[in-house]
Amino acid sequence: MSDINSAIGVSRAGADPSASGAAANTDSLAYPISPEYVKSWTPVRAVSELIANAIDEDPNAQVSWTDGVLTIADEGPGIPEEGLILGVSTKTNEQIGQFGEGKKLACLVLARSPEIGAVRCETVGYGFIPAVERRKLLGGLIPSRSQQGSEVLVYRFHPNTRTGGTVFTVECPRKLAEEAIGRFRALAEPSYRPPQAPGVCVRDEDPGRVWIGGVLVTRMSGFLASYDLSLDHKALQNRDRTVVEAGALRTAVRDILAGSEDPQIIELFARHVLDGGKLREQEQFFGDVRMPRPRAAWRSWGRTHLPERAYYTSPGGEEAALYLKDKGYTELLAAGLSGHQQLAVMGLLGVEAARASQTRHVVRNANRTSWVARKALTDAERTLLNECCELVRRAIGPFALDRVKVYDQSDESPCSRGFYRPLTGDVAIHRDQLTDRHRTLRVLLHEAAHRVGHRGGGHWPAIPDYHDRSRGFEHMLEDFAARLLGLLADGSGLPQIDTAAAVPDDQGRNSKADGPGGRGRNWRADDPGVPAVRRELAHLLLDQLPNALTAGGFRTATELVASTAVYPGYWRLLTNPRPVGYRSYRGDHAGDYDKVALLAEATGLHPPVVWLGYHLCEGPIRGRRSETWRRPGPWTAKTRADITRACADLDKLGGPYAEQVPALQALADGTIPAPFDDESWHTPARTLLAAERSRLGLPTP
Repeated sequence: MSDINSAIGVSRAGADPSASGAAANTDSLAYPISPEYVKSWTPVRAVSELIANAIDEDPNAQVSWTDGVLTIADEGPGIPEEGLILGVSTKTNEQIGQFGEGKKLACLVLARSPEIGAVRCETVGYGFIPAVERRKLLGGLIPSRSQQGSEVLVYRFHPNTRTGGTVFTVECPRKLAEEAIGRFRALAEPSYRPPQAPGVCVRDEDPGRVWIGGVLVTRMSGFLASYDLSLDHKALQNRDRTVVEAGALRTAVRDILAGSEDPQIIELFARHVLDGGKLREQEQFFGDVRMPRPRAAWRSWGRTHLPERAYYTSPGGEEAALYLKDKGYTELLAAGLSGHQQLAVMGLLGVEAARASQTRHVVRNANRTSWVARKALTDAERTLLNECCELVRRAIGPFALDRVKVYDQSDESPCSRGFYRPLTGDVAIHRDQLTDRHRTLRVLLHEAAHRVGHRGGGHWPAIPDYHDRSRGFEHMLEDFAARLLGLLADGSGLPQIDTAAAVPDDQGRNSKADGPGGRGRNWRADDPGVPAVRRELAHLLLDQLPNALTAGGFRTATELVASTAVYPGYWRLLTNPRPVGYRSYRGDHAGDYDKVALLAEATGLHPPVVWLGYHLCEGPIRGRRSETWRRPGPWTAKTRADITRACADLDKLGGPYAEQVPALQALADGTIPAPFDDESWHTPARTLLAAERSRLGLPTP
């Protein structure tokens, strides 16, 4: 008590200051705080502190002004003894207060303000009236420059019978009360709750306001919207709650905007910048939009509101812009933004720079290879090609060749006899080679080595160096030769393969269409080198695609994919699957669960089914070096985390989807073996794909 008594003066009116005992210390409490302290505080600021304390104790606190009196009432537990001590705070991170001085300083400011009348507090068991009085502390034992003593804040106490809640009454003008009340969103919005981190963007007719936990802190001129920061940011404001640290405010505002999927917020900022408007540095967030769903929301807005053929001009692209303008394209401008911000916002909206758009236009309309249709071949050429393709498939495996195309002129490859197309998995052969079996087999076997090295198949995993004059390609040819010599030495001849299916023509379609609506063969969805579960997923996506295009108002799959803002390589890989172990230099692995989910939702499929349909078969090797692929045991932590997320989504779906969860978890934990060259353990994913077909009413292919 000696420490407290050295800081405050406690006395009973009309009693001997030297008297001891509790009864002698209950009428008044003097704080040695000058009325000149916190001179920057206004009465509005002081009333706001009292309102904040009430809301902290009771989110449903009542604040009203009637007949010159502002009443602040809460149903909290009351003000304990600790609440009277300056600097003591029991507030949590979910409450507005933090320093333990707001109520004391508020009473000081109100007591000294001439525009404020009587101030009174009634709480559990007692009440008090704050006032500024001259006091000689400790009964005059401390020397003073004034005979009357110093002006300090004094609480005059009185007992009451309240058992709950606290009520402050303040005599003040109506305008002052309304200004203080207006600083709190909770009082204007009855259902208001403080936002989660980082906060929310508030679009209204009075932009520029910045709240923390619903309490107005400052106003920022030039802002396009207002922002309510989460209570996590309350430590970043000054002790007067009038300024937020500049770097923290910039980070919070950008995080809020970058994570928003609200079409009204996107509309506000997109229209503003496309009309040439400028933004304060804190609101220049376009380069921070990285999460899949916000990016998809921006792309959806662009598809709905912008011209179909649009571009923007970047430095050095003026000539390309003129070319596109002549072709009927529309130029978009964001003149108020810097170059990198313009690049970012146009990327979000799906608008290409003029030079890139011109290149795409030229490439799309260029004919780089002159293909020869199968029906244009002579009977002898067609028969020879079919026979040689069958021999290579029998010798190496059905995965060695899929679609073989014939050409008579090409700029794609300097090779004059044939070439392999990694993008499509096709093998091309020059028509001049179809003159005898030896020349034809030489080209087909050479290109089959490129294809198997690139895509893998059978017991051959994919390799990175499958190009001509590379060590990996040489080893692949050596393996082919060793296999053929082994078959020759065994005298068993070439193994037979299933030739019931017609040989695909140069358009990748069988002579007889299959699938719903007579859709022909998809050149990778039927590649025998691809696991069956991935082929089934590709067929499911392509069979459902017409329904998705109709439902979404899209004309093509390209438009559908663009609306999600997901890299188009994801869709290409899902609908044109690769063998297990394939790795693209550009990273087309479709591994991000959220991005796969966006594509799945756009086509009307359940996200975990699509993700598992493509990635389950690669679970044992995903994230591992190739030399460890055949080792048993649990899958990598990242793979197990993705499987767990997919299983959680399957549990929510219930029914046949949830039934596959135990088997999926056992696979990820390594309890069920998953051999590299056996597809029987793919059954859970294949069962999920069958369930999707049944749900959507799609026939079995």
